[in-house]
Amino acid sequence: MSKLFVDSIEPKTTGGVVNVDNKINDVIETFYYHSGDIAEGNGAVLDSNWTRLTSNGTANKNGGMSASSGIWTFPSTGIWLCTINMYIYMSSAAVAGGVVLRYSSDGGSSHTDVQRMLQSFYAGNAHANICLPWTFNITNTSTQKISYKIHGSNITVGGGSSEGGSKLQFIKLCPSIGG
Repeated sequence: MSKLFVDSIEPKTTGGVVNVDNKINDVIETFYYHSGDIAEGNGAVLDSNWTRLTSNGTANKNGGMSASSGIWTFPSTGIWLCTINMYIYMSSAAVAGGVVLRYSSDGGSSHTDVQRMLQSFYAGNAHANICLPWTFNITNTSTQKISYKIHGSNITVGGGSSEGGSKLQFIKLCPSIGG
């Protein structure tokens, strides 16, 4: 399989013009997923029926991520940028709500909290957007998994394929480092 990085460039001269073999973008994999509205409680894993978004010119390439009970499996090894853009509605005031990104190195049996993004709500019936990007070095697709869980109570995660719905994005940037 070709690499995203150009390991070596061997110029070829044709009629006085130098051509370079283009190896860029050969392994980029992109996926967008969305869901319907989900009412979630504190600590709940976002495990609703995420579906692949294919409308509005969305870039999709290759087979896609897979999820079981909210635990995401990578389709191939590599450096992966994982981003959740979450639209939330909070019915309570004076609380913080958001999302926690979790990582598993044992196939999803146990998880470590990696990063948390919160929004403080000073009034009830409020809306917010949270964006949480993170880059992972995935060297083993059988054991390395991720998931997202809710932080806070009385949260509704807005879904749908429109511009206001919550979305997950997974982009393979390049081959993995080490192994």
